[in-house]
Amino acid sequence: MTELQIPPHANRGVVIVKEDKENIEKPLISMVDYIRVTFKTHDIDYILENVVHLRKDYMTEKSSGFYGYIGTFELDQIKVFYSALDDNRGILVEMSGKGCRQFESFLKCRKKTWFDFFQDCIENKGTFTRFDLAIDDKRTYFSIPELLKKAQKGECISRFRKSDFNGSFDLVDGGLGGTTIYFGSKKSEAYLCFYEKNHEQSEKYNIPLEEIGEWNRYELRLKNDRAQVAVKALITQKNLTYIALKIINNYVRFVDADENITREYWKTSPLWSEFIGDVEKLSLYTKPDADFYRKSRNWLQNSCAPTMKMVLEVDKHLGSTDLSDMILNAEMSDKQEKMLEVFLAEITDMVV
Repeated sequence: MTELQIPPHANRGVVIVKEDKENIEKPLISMVDYIRVTFKTHDIDYILENVVHLRKDYMTEKSSGFYGYIGTFELDQIKVFYSALDDNRGILVEMSGKGCRQFESFLKCRKKTWFDFFQDCIENKGTFTRFDLAIDDKRTYFSIPELLKKAQKGECISRFRKSDFNGSFDLVDGGLGGTTIYFGSKKSEAYLCFYEKNHEQSEKYNIPLEEIGEWNRYELRLKNDRAQVAVKALITQKNLTYIALKIINNYVRFVDADENITREYWKTSPLWSEFIGDVEKLSLYTKPDADFYRKSRNWLQNSCAPTMKMVLEVDKHLGSTDLSDMILNAEMSDKQEKMLEVFLAEITDMVV
């Protein structure tokens, strides 16, 4: 494993603050985007109270789990899996990107940061098996398609042996869609993905591209040893520069070809130098998300609202109350009762 060297000190702490003009105008915004950490214990109450810091009463328990675990305590996208007593896998805490945003609302309530969570995990002998970081670039230091062209011309010096890419175009007017470049293998312990986030959002939400503006995203996915080393470094340095420089710049570097010298001596491209030079300005800021029932609400809006509107119009025409009667007579499931309880609760009630 390549040793990660410590970059210059800088005050890049993970501080969750209100979204203001200064934060919006920062060209680079980074965020913790995925976490998977295991504990060799079966004491689920201890992990919930001393690591996750969430009250079990507000979490939904399911008698099933993923990855071979037999049960789950979950609060929307924050999931804590537990294994059988004779299974040495113990407990797994997993948060998707949305789960990380939700967890930040609890960190903010406790006046804590991601560094505090990482410290709690390590102190309790947690092992990070996956750690993802996403960087949003709305200044767009470079064009992803142009970066792809440089890579295809051999103008990318990398520790990875191979790269992959995908893209799309409109059959009507030939307009290009979003381009994605993958560095490394998904099976490796370090994997990078650069893509045009504005195209993805435009297609996903059917929003004109010009309304979204320029937006690249750079995702860094670390597993096992790489994840563990990165997290321990963050605890020590509290410096996102460490992650940005030693993951991105140590794994890929874009250069300009020079036929007069061998490839290994080609100079770093100015577009890459400018980007890497500004990585030190990265802020680990993102807007916390305290919405824990959005998925169900969106499903209701997309799947049921038209039918409900039809019944409402019939009620108006006939002077009946079918829709309100259906709602009043409906019985919520245990999961829906729990979702309602969480939605109505204050964040301060849910944290330990």
